[in-house]
Amino acid sequence: MIPLTEKLVQWYQSDLKIDVSIASVYCRIIAQYGGPEDAAALFRLFAGKPSDFAREMLLDPVMRLGDLALAEEIDRLCFEQGRLKEDVPSAVLHALGFMGYEKYIDYMVECVSANDWYLSKDACLGLLHLPCEKHRERLKSELEKIYGQPLFPELLPALSFKVAGEEIVPRLLAWGERASTDCNGGLVLGISLFGRTQREHVQSILMDPSWEMFSIGTGSHWWGYMAMQSAELTFRELISKLKAQMSLARNEADSAPDKRTIEDRLKVLHDLLELKLADEPHPVRFSAINQESLIELYQALFQWSGEHEDDSLTGRIGACLGHDHPLIDKYAQLRSAMELGIKRELEWQIWSNSGK
Repeated sequence: MIPLTEKLVQWYQSDLKIDVSIASVYCRIIAQYGGPEDAAALFRLFAGKPSDFAREMLLDPVMRLGDLALAEEIDRLCFEQGRLKEDVPSAVLHALGFMGYEKYIDYMVECVSANDWYLSKDACLGLLHLPCEKHRERLKSELEKIYGQPLFPELLPALSFKVAGEEIVPRLLAWGERASTDCNGGLVLGISLFGRTQREHVQSILMDPSWEMFSIGTGSHWWGYMAMQSAELTFRELISKLKAQMSLARNEADSAPDKRTIEDRLKVLHDLLELKLADEPHPVRFSAINQESLIELYQALFQWSGEHEDDSLTGRIGACLGHDHPLIDKYAQLRSAMELGIKRELEWQIWSNSGK
């Protein structure tokens, strides 16, 4: 067990108040550097009071580090008569699926259309990792029941990846045009899970103001970030695309998108970059992960190509939207945050190269 896990366990077992933001950082680091022993210790901590919201986050390193033996222990302590115990959060379903534990596939299928956002979401995420051939027709039927509706169990469309081929993507895109932005996360995730072939579609979704893939409280930007990773869409592609739409030449202004569209796209890029800086873990085990260097992204965003004209992204914001536009301040704050991230990135390179 790594020292960080020991410290986290001691913190939870003390009388001190748990700051969930700090505890979540512990969990992310443990998930990166821990092992099965850490997972077992954190699950025991979770199982001591599973109804405690501050302990639910412990399931993330548990599922990333745990083995099937631990999955069986989770089964023994969290289920009763084939269903989750009343005080156990639905995140356990996601964890067991992520760990490849197949015993509760039937139960998860029952839950995908539940009138409980969390239960449905976690059942769908769990099933993404498990064999669903036996339930293929049932899941197809559940998808057809809600197809085209504005409101629906948000993550259910992600299961399109399990029951159909890429030919379903145009239907998902058309559905997204009518779907409420309160529940379009499963659509963009489902499209992205078909992989690199969907990069252009995911980019189009992220840059389409009607999908509202920026941070406004719906969570769409979070799923958008996960989707761009699954589709292997890079930030450099997004930045390059945006720069090309924000020409510094006045005679090209008529061919550029309108200011509202540019604003929305810049908000999306900003919020996605914040999620990269936060190092948000991907909920799907087999997804690709964005590995772009912060140094390279910083240069793509803020570096001038020459000495006499500010053609950086922020320079283009000033030219297109005005130098007093609120996005200037937002990107200035992002720049400072990225500089701190670069410092950590360089420290990690030194640490890894030293073999310590």
